[in-house]
Amino acid sequence: MLVRATLLATLLMTTLGAHAAQTLVQAKSRLGFTFSQMNTPTEGLFKAYTATVDFDPAKPEAAKAQIIVDLNSIDVGGPDGNAEAKKKAWFDVAANPKATFTATSVKALGGGKFETKGTLNIKGITKEVVGQMTAKQQGAELVLEGNVPLLRLNYKLGDGAWADTGTVANEVTVKYKLVLTGKAGK
Repeated sequence: MLVRATLLATLLMTTLGAHAAQTLVQAKSRLGFTFSQMNTPTEGLFKAYTATVDFDPAKPEAAKAQIIVDLNSIDVGGPDGNAEAKKKAWFDVAANPKATFTATSVKALGGGKFETKGTLNIKGITKEVVGQMTAKQQGAELVLEGNVPLLRLNYKLGDGAWADTGTVANEVTVKYKLVLTGKAGK
């Protein structure tokens, strides 16, 4: 009986905890990036990712977020570029199919703007990243839009001959729009 009660209590806590985070509206959300190639601004995006977010703009210090990106879903505008980005010198998708961002803190800056800090893991390399975002309530949806600058060479993206920053700039800006439904949990 004790085992059954413990199992039931664990199941209830797990179920309640799973509903605490908001739900990502994938069709309205976007995860992309910009970089410069041969001094030409270029955009790309990831078509597949999951986001577990629990964010209340009135209590940013309680925010929790984790985004897991399927690196195989990269789209830089064409099949040749997509195939190159998946190779060992870039994302090495065969050995490292996922990238993970985990929020460590969110601080209100005023006017619906926030500073975000977290860790980003790409190719087994974890670095702290800092960005900014806005939060806007639009009906029943909370829209988080932001950007996070990073240096690609810190993650060995573009190893070897591609390390030349004259061809592909070191600076990359990750841009996101996360549309959430539901209420923030505790």
